[in-house]
Amino acid sequence: MGEKTTGKKFDFHTHNYLWGMKKKLLTAFLFIWAAAAANNVQLTNISVSNNITNTGKVIQFDLSWENSWRTGSTNNYDGVWVFFKFKDVTGKWYHLNFTGTNITMPPGASYDMGNNSAVTGVGIFIYRTANGTGNVNLTNVKAGITSYPGTFEVRGYAIEMVYVPQGSFYAGDGSSLNTLVSGGSTNPFEVTGATLSMGTAPGNLEDPFVTSFSGTLTNFPNGYNDYWMMKYELSQGAYRDFLNTLTKSQQSSRIQISPESPAGSYIQGAASLLHKCYLQIDSPATVNTPAKIRCYNNDTISYEWNPVALLTWNDAAAYLDWAGLRPMTELEYEKACRGPLAAVSGEYAWGTADFNDWNTIINGNTENYVSFSNTGRINETASNASAVIGNGTFGSNLNACGGMCFTWANLIRGGGFANAYSSRISSGAGYYGAMELSGNAYELTVTVANAAGRAFTGKHGDGALTVQGNADENNWPGVNGATGTNTAPGIYNGGAGVVSDGGIIRKGGSFTVNIPELAVSFRNIPAAGTVSGNVLPSGNYGFGIRGVRNAN
Repeated sequence: MGEKTTGKKFDFHTHNYLWGMKKKLLTAFLFIWAAAAANNVQLTNISVSNNITNTGKVIQFDLSWENSWRTGSTNNYDGVWVFFKFKDVTGKWYHLNFTGTNITMPPGASYDMGNNSAVTGVGIFIYRTANGTGNVNLTNVKAGITSYPGTFEVRGYAIEMVYVPQGSFYAGDGSSLNTLVSGGSTNPFEVTGATLSMGTAPGNLEDPFVTSFSGTLTNFPNGYNDYWMMKYELSQGAYRDFLNTLTKSQQSSRIQISPESPAGSYIQGAASLLHKCYLQIDSPATVNTPAKIRCYNNDTISYEWNPVALLTWNDAAAYLDWAGLRPMTELEYEKACRGPLAAVSGEYAWGTADFNDWNTIINGNTENYVSFSNTGRINETASNASAVIGNGTFGSNLNACGGMCFTWANLIRGGGFANAYSSRISSGAGYYGAMELSGNAYELTVTVANAAGRAFTGKHGDGALTVQGNADENNWPGVNGATGTNTAPGIYNGGAGVVSDGGIIRKGGSFTVNIPELAVSFRNIPAAGTVSGNVLPSGNYGFGIRGVRNAN
């Protein structure tokens, strides 16, 4: 399902909510599906009213999702990141912050209010209180919100997340290209605390790609502390919802065609048709209004549950800032894949070095790709996936046919390899339950391989973008136009925001590449401007979006 606007507007100034002008919308509610609809997350029945003392505003809503869990043995659980936007009388959308007061949770639910340095309440995590599995249905959730004078339309957004607990883990696997190692050896390195020493001496994390650097990283998120990670790569439906809150100028930075293009135009260009990236112009922008974006003609075969790809790092950074999340680091990625377990040479996200190679060469140059049922729908599933070997989507094996028969696979819906009988291996899940960490779309991560990456401090997005539609957070790779890998981005200085990709590397492989890149510890460290900056590199169309957020 996609976003449905409500017609309900809320007057923060008079402490009453007002209905929209169209009578046919009087009984409608704001109904938002999260970024990952694989577990049918629903945010419904949104309303705004006075708090009990009539001194402020409270937002109330119902929240539900399926296949939830909380386990005591690994201190791991899933949850939902909930946030809201409001539109003022000028037609612009703004972030609606929580106050941290007047919070009411139904029995069985807990919450964490997101903090962001001086900015509090960008969103709220909601999750199970006790151990258990199954569906979660929460009604009459309440939380205080910042009150503004005026009458506004409010929209809510929900993203499924998994909790990654604090603890030690191993970085590197001892065999993959440019894998991280323990100083002076070829062994994996154990991260045992929040401070990280880098160098070639024993006891340090050694990066064979940049052996000249040695030093201590105190603020870089190295994966030891707990954090939340998006359960799935961002869906096309969620990216559509994001684009539909931007101004015309901001949309121009985030789509590959003019917002004034005719209805039906694919916003990500000609490659859209090759890889199930079917976001389209629904109604073109005019001089004073932005375009409305849709998912493939708004029919039941909409592909809105498939990951959005064909993106740049600038696109990903903008979404993460808008949603109150942040980019993950390459170390956080490796921890999410293998958890506290010892590293396995050449392993994929599901913990083994075995891959269901449905993409084999038959009769010379013929590819035997995985097949899908219910393509483009919410229940799209890989119909011939293995029940006992890890599954993922990836490009062909170039070596098997002399490098002459490369053919891309296609993106599959988030969670498309999972079913009621799945194991971690057969569903392709990471240790803590995040899906498609190997294959499907690339994971864009902040690297320790250069100064541009190491300057990252883990600052979260605040829900707002520049007038150009770019992220504008301190020390994010590419902010202030820092294009070089050896230049620390620094504090945002009021310019255009994140407009380069220095400090970003891709992890986990994608539907466009050969199997080795899908390994957890594979590191292909390119120069700035060749990862996913202002222009898509030739042949690399597999960049998606997956964000994280600190848990405390």
